[in-house]
Amino acid sequence: MGVDEWVRIGALAAGPAVLEVYDPTGVMEVTEVHAPRLDTLEGKIIAELSNDTWQAHRVLPEIRRLLQERFPNAQFIPYTEFPTGNEGIDTEEAAARVARAGAHAVIIGNAS
Repeated sequence: MGVDEWVRIGALAAGPAVLEVYDPTGVMEVTEVHAPRLDTLEGKIIAELSNDTWQAHRVLPEIRRLLQERFPNAQFIPYTEFPTGNEGIDTEEAAARVARAGAHAVIIGNAS
């Protein structure tokens, strides 16, 4: 009898292996509920906000272009129309400016 046969017999004699797997992500309590998602972006006004890192001047216009192809009647307010940087977009004033602009949705980017 070869080694492979002994291994097979040993595995059969030991019975099936039981593995216990734990979720490594843990549990997170939801403390802040975000706005509901829009059913479509068609015909909506979308504001862009930039934290001014990692090529936002390239990425946000490309996202805009791709979304415009998919939703031709969507209107975009470019990130250049709003304050930039984490200190600029993470303020009540930035939120108020987006609201005054009539935006239905906001794209916030880009992280490095």
